[in-house]
Amino acid sequence: MVNSHFFTYCAVHYKSCPVELREAWATIGTSQKMNDVWKELFPFEQIEFVIISTCNRYDVCFFGSVSVQQISQVYLKLYSDYLIEKKEFFKNLSSNYLANYLQFFYDLDALRHLFKVTASLNSLVVGEPQILGQVKEAYLLAVELGFANNLAGPIFNRCFRVAKKVRTETEIGRNGISIGHAAIDIIARVFDNIIDKKILIIGAGEMARITAQHLLFSKAKYVFIANRTFVHAEKLALDLGQAWPLELESALEKIDEYDICIAAAGGSQFLLEKKHLKKYSKKRYGKLSVMVDISVPRKIDPSISEIENLFLFNVDDLDSVMEKNRESRLLAASHAEKIIENEVQDYIFTEIQKQNLANVGKFHIWVKNVVDYEVNRYFKELNNGKKVTPKIISDAIAKKMVSIPALLAKNNIKIDSEIETVGDLLNFLFKLSEQPLLPGNFIKEENILKFPVKNKYQEK
Repeated sequence: MVNSHFFTYCAVHYKSCPVELREAWATIGTSQKMNDVWKELFPFEQIEFVIISTCNRYDVCFFGSVSVQQISQVYLKLYSDYLIEKKEFFKNLSSNYLANYLQFFYDLDALRHLFKVTASLNSLVVGEPQILGQVKEAYLLAVELGFANNLAGPIFNRCFRVAKKVRTETEIGRNGISIGHAAIDIIARVFDNIIDKKILIIGAGEMARITAQHLLFSKAKYVFIANRTFVHAEKLALDLGQAWPLELESALEKIDEYDICIAAAGGSQFLLEKKHLKKYSKKRYGKLSVMVDISVPRKIDPSISEIENLFLFNVDDLDSVMEKNRESRLLAASHAEKIIENEVQDYIFTEIQKQNLANVGKFHIWVKNVVDYEVNRYFKELNNGKKVTPKIISDAIAKKMVSIPALLAKNNIKIDSEIETVGDLLNFLFKLSEQPLLPGNFIKEENILKFPVKNKYQEK
């Protein structure tokens, strides 16, 4: 059965769906095959949709009348095609089985969920900035392919404004909670900026990569990568595009040349020991230095901290920074939730206002048509020699105007409990959404006694 919701959000999320299923849809991504399947089951004339595909989700926003069964069938079709191509398992999946992994949100709940997703409240890392760009790309692609138009446009444009508001009015994206970002924060305790500082990163693995990326994002100009295997340092430096590779021993021999040293390497032995810093204090006299050991086990001998003007931090120090940042983001998330709820309520107000004004406009047309109809009718009688006075015309107009409310009263029709606005009341009393606006065709008792449909923007 097709639902009557104006907005349905189907979420396939890392929290609720196993990676074996998510990777199938993510692999298909935005390919022509995926587009063809969606078009086949959902003709554009009937609905609009936007597909949000990332590493952690494969969500689809529907605008129009669709059913859970229809949506599940599409996911099943996409997954079946993937299984055939990849020759993998899960051969006997049904749409009902897949529905267990699909989360559905409707109307205002769907709107809230989209706002939260775009504002990064629903991300694996709360506050991460990438999701806003990903949702924008998804929407623009849907527009380009003809999947999204007048229905999806206002919703997505509003959600982009909300996400921007969350990022500018809260601290949700300003305190990083990764080790790499925490290292930057802790370095900032010593140096106001790192633009002109020489920075040595020991290690060439993933943690070294992430840390280097944070440094470069913070405008660092002089980043050097040192590793026991030079080719690994060379590859990472090449990937980063703005770093220089070094042999580890060569880098350690000249450790006094660096303002900042970050150890992010594997192994169980210290790589940087006191023997490497015999002349360190003399060569760096009057200069501050920072060393950050984010390795476990540690790679920097902790006794180095005894050297004057050298600040040594380890992973426990970083953890305290990250915990503080996590708390800050949770507080910011709470603020963001309030912003989102205010925006949802503003959306409700705006849409109901549109409906009210539309009904007032229809009522104005109806009144004008009643007046024109009666005036023209009596002018014809006047031309035929009949006596017509202003009172006769005004009485006829008044009778026509009250005919529908009078009929409702005659049949003891109670005002619907769901009527909450002037627009709803006008629609109930004059059946503006159900009757032609021409008064000559208006009085049909079987239609007049129908109850109005609930405003689709009201909270359930």
